[in-house]
Amino acid sequence: MCMILAARLQLAFTLALTLTLAACEEEPESEEALRPAVQANEGRTISQKRWLDLNEPTTPELWLASREAGTDLAPSAPDVEAFRDLLARAERRYTETPRMIANRAVQLEEMLADRGIDENARQVIKGLTEAGADDKGRGFGETAQHYFNARANGASREEGLRLIQRPEGKTLR
Repeated sequence: MCMILAARLQLAFTLALTLTLAACEEEPESEEALRPAVQANEGRTISQKRWLDLNEPTTPELWLASREAGTDLAPSAPDVEAFRDLLARAERRYTETPRMIANRAVQLEEMLADRGIDENARQVIKGLTEAGADDKGRGFGETAQHYFNARANGASREEGLRLIQRPEGKTLR
């Protein structure tokens, strides 16, 4: 009975993540569709924003560095440059833009935290980028989903990163 319940919960989490990640790529049909997202970030400093909206003027590297620092940083801060480099490496490896990679990394950070797993967005991006293969054609979100499933099922960080790779070094599809 517990095994069936665990399998159903896992399926529900996977479905929720898939739908959420797919929704991140969709363009809203109207300005009306943007309103809830804009309102959720209204009045928040850069470091307090929950995600980067479609038309967000804040760069993903500034957002991630500010979130990690817990305060708004200057665009010239060394941590902002470090995130810029990390996102550039991730963009070369995956199909998404740096903004989408940043949003998905923060989403994964929060999902892991809900499971009691402490792994920040920098660790997520770095780990998934290093574990991924050099070929294009797969998504960061897809890889993040495989990684989350592994971690949610009890795998350590190292095991989770190893499980998202095929023997030839290519990420699972």
